[in-house]
Amino acid sequence: MNSSKNSTPKPCRAIRTVAEPFRALTEFATLPTAHMTFRIEEDGCEPHLKEGEYAVIDMTDRSVQNGELFLIQYQSGNRARRVVQVKSTMSQITPPPSPKQLVWWCCSLRGFRPLHIPPPGSGGIPEYTGLSDGPYLAEGLEKKLLGRVVGYSTRSLSKALSQAAGYEDEDIGNAQFDAGEYIDVLTRCGYRLVVERDYYWEHLPDRALTKEEDAAVTEVRWKYCRASKALQLLKAECERRGLVA
Repeated sequence: MNSSKNSTPKPCRAIRTVAEPFRALTEFATLPTAHMTFRIEEDGCEPHLKEGEYAVIDMTDRSVQNGELFLIQYQSGNRARRVVQVKSTMSQITPPPSPKQLVWWCCSLRGFRPLHIPPPGSGGIPEYTGLSDGPYLAEGLEKKLLGRVVGYSTRSLSKALSQAAGYEDEDIGNAQFDAGEYIDVLTRCGYRLVVERDYYWEHLPDRALTKEEDAAVTEVRWKYCRASKALQLLKAECERRGLVA
């Protein structure tokens, strides 16, 4: 006959486990047709996409959807690419009494946040990342989108997109940019330009610009955006003119 003493279960120790952060994306081992990968080089999409991993992009899907991740290619400068979360709001983007419209914003999945370590040369001043870009109307935003993020991979799968498309007509853009003209126009409109510890700064004017001034500033800024050497040339011209802090 069994005794109650012998039938008493022995206590057991609980095993603690550390749960992995929830990930909403599927891992791909191979790529379907019309899909590419894009290497993640920032922490703005964690935990769903981690630095060093590759986002899997459906290059056929550019239809904006609230909350979805897309790969965007900007149209100025070196036409940088990055993964963004697309969000929609109803906003008034034209003067009253115009009604509110459905507009779209490109956001960091992790949102607006301080950088953990101030960048070198910042003097320890905290800097932030994760600002939203917008507002866009759907048609305008979709022209910039390369495709929707549908998953991730730990490898490039031999079809990785570059981090930027590069400058369009780079030599022409550099030839058309005149650092002296840029400085003259902005100074005439009330800006104060200065180079400090190898950083280039533009202090805003303390008044509103006229239509003519705004048009002039916009024109030289577009030339700046098309020139890969614009910043280098501006720093040199500021130093030549003594615009140094």
